[in-house]
Amino acid sequence: MWCFKVTAKCGHVGRRHYIVKDFYILAHNGKEAAFKVRYLPRVKHDRKDAIISVVAITKVEYLIGKAAQADDPYFHVHSSTEQRRCGAVDYDVILPEIEIPKRSKSKNPIYYNKLARIIRRDTQRRLLGEI
Repeated sequence: MWCFKVTAKCGHVGRRHYIVKDFYILAHNGKEAAFKVRYLPRVKHDRKDAIISVVAITKVEYLIGKAAQADDPYFHVHSSTEQRRCGAVDYDVILPEIEIPKRSKSKNPIYYNKLARIIRRDTQRRLLGEI
Protein backbone atom coordinates (compact mmCIF):
# COMPACT_ATOMS: atom_id res chain seq x y z
CA MET A 1 0.00 0.00 0.00
CA TRP A 2 1.07 3.53 -0.75
CA CYS A 3 0.65 6.66 1.35
CA PHE A 4 -1.24 9.61 -0.12
CA LYS A 5 -2.00 13.16 0.91
CA VAL A 6 -5.40 14.11 -0.50
CA THR A 7 -6.49 17.74 -0.39
CA ALA A 8 -10.27 18.13 -0.40
CA LYS A 9 -13.02 20.71 0.00
CA CYS A 10 -14.77 20.29 3.34
CA GLY A 11 -18.09 21.71 4.43
CA HIS A 12 -20.06 22.68 7.53
CA VAL A 13 -18.64 26.20 7.47
CA GLY A 14 -21.59 28.06 5.97
CA ARG A 15 -23.87 27.79 3.00
CA ARG A 16 -21.97 27.75 -0.31
CA HIS A 17 -18.62 27.97 1.46
CA TYR A 18 -15.84 25.47 2.00
CA ILE A 19 -12.55 25.00 3.77
CA VAL A 20 -9.55 23.15 2.34
CA LYS A 21 -8.25 20.27 4.46
CA ASP A 22 -5.64 17.55 3.96
CA PHE A 23 -6.40 13.87 4.52
CA TYR A 24 -3.73 11.20 4.86
CA ILE A 25 -4.78 7.87 3.37
CA LEU A 26 -3.31 4.44 2.67
CA ALA A 27 -4.38 3.11 -0.74
CA HIS A 28 -3.19 1.09 -3.71
CA ASN A 29 -3.30 4.04 -6.10
CA GLY A 30 -4.30 7.70 -6.25
CA LYS A 31 -7.72 7.02 -7.70
CA GLU A 32 -8.61 4.75 -4.79
CA ALA A 33 -7.28 7.35 -2.31
CA ALA A 34 -9.46 10.06 -3.88
CA PHE A 35 -12.50 7.75 -3.77
CA LYS A 36 -11.93 6.96 -0.09
CA VAL A 37 -11.61 10.62 0.86
CA ARG A 38 -14.61 11.74 -1.20
CA TYR A 39 -16.96 9.70 0.99
CA LEU A 40 -15.44 10.60 4.37
CA PRO A 41 -17.53 12.77 6.70
CA ARG A 42 -17.27 16.55 6.21
CA VAL A 43 -16.04 16.32 2.60
CA LYS A 44 -18.35 17.92 0.04
CA HIS A 45 -19.74 14.75 -1.57
CA ASP A 46 -21.96 16.39 -4.17
CA ARG A 47 -19.30 18.54 -5.81
CA LYS A 48 -17.39 17.20 -8.81
CA ASP A 49 -14.40 19.29 -7.82
CA ALA A 50 -14.37 18.18 -4.16
CA ILE A 51 -10.94 16.57 -4.52
CA ILE A 52 -8.34 19.25 -5.20
CA SER A 53 -5.18 17.15 -5.35
CA VAL A 54 -3.75 13.70 -4.66
CA VAL A 55 -0.02 13.42 -3.91
CA ALA A 56 2.04 10.33 -3.07
CA ILE A 57 4.06 10.84 0.13
CA THR A 58 6.55 8.93 2.27
CA LYS A 59 5.64 6.92 5.35
CA VAL A 60 7.23 9.56 7.64
CA GLU A 61 5.18 12.36 6.04
CA TYR A 62 2.10 10.15 6.39
CA LEU A 63 2.66 9.63 10.14
CA ILE A 64 3.36 13.34 10.73
CA GLY A 65 0.24 14.26 8.74
CA LYS A 66 -1.93 11.77 10.64
CA ALA A 67 -0.71 13.26 13.93
CA ALA A 68 -1.48 16.79 12.71
CA GLN A 69 -4.93 15.64 11.56
CA ALA A 70 -5.58 14.08 14.98
CA ASP A 71 -4.69 17.42 16.64
CA ASP A 72 -7.02 19.43 14.37
CA PRO A 73 -10.22 20.25 16.33
CA TYR A 74 -12.20 20.54 13.05
CA PHE A 75 -12.19 16.74 12.78
CA HIS A 76 -13.30 16.20 16.40
CA VAL A 77 -16.41 18.38 16.64
CA HIS A 78 -19.81 16.85 15.94
CA SER A 79 -21.85 19.87 14.84
CA SER A 80 -21.42 23.33 13.40
CA THR A 81 -22.62 24.83 16.71
CA GLU A 82 -19.91 22.99 18.62
CA GLN A 83 -17.46 24.04 15.93
CA ARG A 84 -18.26 27.73 16.53
CA ARG A 85 -18.11 27.37 20.31
CA CYS A 86 -14.65 25.82 20.44
CA GLY A 87 -13.22 27.85 17.54
CA ALA A 88 -12.35 24.81 15.44
CA VAL A 89 -12.26 26.82 12.21
CA ASP A 90 -10.23 29.91 11.41
CA TYR A 91 -12.80 31.99 9.54
CA ASP A 92 -10.08 33.69 7.50
CA VAL A 93 -9.50 30.49 5.49
CA ILE A 94 -13.14 29.89 4.50
CA LEU A 95 -13.63 30.28 0.76
CA PRO A 96 -16.83 30.94 -1.21
CA GLU A 97 -18.00 28.16 -3.54
CA ILE A 98 -17.88 29.15 -7.20
CA GLU A 99 -21.26 28.65 -8.88
CA ILE A 100 -21.15 26.38 -11.90
CA PRO A 101 -23.74 27.59 -14.41
CA LYS A 102 -26.32 25.00 -15.38
CA ARG A 103 -26.60 24.11 -19.04
CA SER A 104 -29.86 25.07 -20.64
CA LYS A 105 -31.59 22.97 -23.25
CA SER A 106 -30.81 24.12 -26.78
CA LYS A 107 -33.65 25.51 -28.80
CA ASN A 108 -32.71 23.51 -31.86
CA PRO A 109 -35.63 23.36 -34.34
CA ILE A 110 -34.71 19.81 -35.35
CA TYR A 111 -35.37 18.62 -31.80
CA TYR A 112 -38.76 20.34 -31.66
CA ASN A 113 -39.77 19.07 -35.12
CA LYS A 114 -38.99 15.48 -34.11
CA LEU A 115 -40.91 15.92 -30.87
CA ALA A 116 -43.93 17.36 -32.71
CA ARG A 117 -43.85 14.45 -35.20
CA ILE A 118 -43.77 11.88 -32.37
CA ILE A 119 -46.70 13.59 -30.63
CA ARG A 120 -48.68 13.78 -33.90
CA ARG A 121 -48.07 10.08 -34.66
CA ASP A 122 -49.03 9.09 -31.12
CA THR A 123 -52.23 11.13 -31.31
CA GLN A 124 -53.21 9.52 -34.63
CA ARG A 125 -52.64 6.02 -33.22
CA ARG A 126 -54.77 6.81 -30.19
CA LEU A 127 -57.58 8.12 -32.36
CA LEU A 128 -57.48 4.97 -34.53
CA GLY A 129 -57.43 2.79 -31.41
CA GLU A 130 -54.07 1.14 -32.09
CA ILE A 131 -52.76 1.87 -28.62
